[in-house]
Amino acid sequence: MVVSKFLNVKKILFCNNNLSGLIHFRKEVICEYEKMGCEIIIVVTKQLITEMELAELPKEWKVYLVSLNPNSINPFSDFRYFFELHNIYKKERPDIIFHYTIKPNIYGTIVARLYKLTNIAMVAGLGYMFEGDSLKKRIARKLYKFSLRRANKVICLNASNAEVLLKGNYCEHRNLIWFKGGEGVNLDTYSYKPMQFETTKFLMIARVLYDKGYSEYVEAAKIVKRKYPNIDIELLGPLATDSPMGVPEEIVRNDHKNGFIKYLGVTNDVPSYVLRDGVIVVVVSKYLEGLNRVLMEACSMGRPIITTTNPGCQETVEDGVNGFLISPGDHLALAEAMMKFIELPQNKKRKMSEASRIKAKEVFDVKIVLEHYKLITKDIVL
Repeated sequence: MVVSKFLNVKKILFCNNNLSGLIHFRKEVICEYEKMGCEIIIVVTKQLITEMELAELPKEWKVYLVSLNPNSINPFSDFRYFFELHNIYKKERPDIIFHYTIKPNIYGTIVARLYKLTNIAMVAGLGYMFEGDSLKKRIARKLYKFSLRRANKVICLNASNAEVLLKGNYCEHRNLIWFKGGEGVNLDTYSYKPMQFETTKFLMIARVLYDKGYSEYVEAAKIVKRKYPNIDIELLGPLATDSPMGVPEEIVRNDHKNGFIKYLGVTNDVPSYVLRDGVIVVVVSKYLEGLNRVLMEACSMGRPIITTTNPGCQETVEDGVNGFLISPGDHLALAEAMMKFIELPQNKKRKMSEASRIKAKEVFDVKIVLEHYKLITKDIVL
């Protein structure tokens, strides 16, 4: 990736809701631009950052902390965010701006257009804004359309999202870029370990939300445990009690106490859980994903997968090859898939494991994503 060949690209700005998401998903991209000698500017929400996260950033990166409540519909809060971005962009005048998540995509893109700054918006997933037809969501979609049509390029992560954006006239076909392997994963960070399947552990990794499939997972677990009472059915991820779709902590604790699931809590070391022998990763989200990161990481680590036919999930599995696909919201189908996997001979389970790693190498390698960014940069500046 040789940005130095592309005219005078010297300053790159990345704008995201929260720092942890920006670093987790895009660290390799940011570091690649830095290797090319570009000045790196980060704009993130101060309400969603810790002192430890801030301290871990390279000292060479310039960081702006702005005020934003991503879930608020308060127009005064959004106007404040708009004007903070306005002041930053006016001062810095970056050569390229990458916006991620809804409000940066809306307000950041508008500000960038005001100053005729080159900007790219990533639509990582359509999310709640495209579900339902309330007045608030209709207004939000109009704002989104207004802003995305003013971006130089729009990136999406699956074919379904691309279709929605094009049919809804959110952007022109020539400006839309589809990352078929999502934002990629580092195959060395999420390394492959050959697996033994003398036991089976089902591991769901997700925020504990109803629309991430919590109820379906628990109901399927009840069915599976009637036939296989000693099978481990685990849940790893943070509670989301601040969300209207969050599962109350009392319910999670009761389901754990009753033995339906084993709630593992939160960790900063997901691979240590995934790389245990016998683990099959389960993600049964009903949410409109971009391309599910957990599933890409599971592929990279060579784990079989059970997931849904939802866009953003189905792309990670070839049914019957490296896992199983089920309809979203169907706990009976989930239970059937889980028992089907338990009953597979060990050699077939191992082949599924190997097939996941092969898929990661062919589709989800972050090096492919770095090439995408190279082509975007070249297309914009030449």
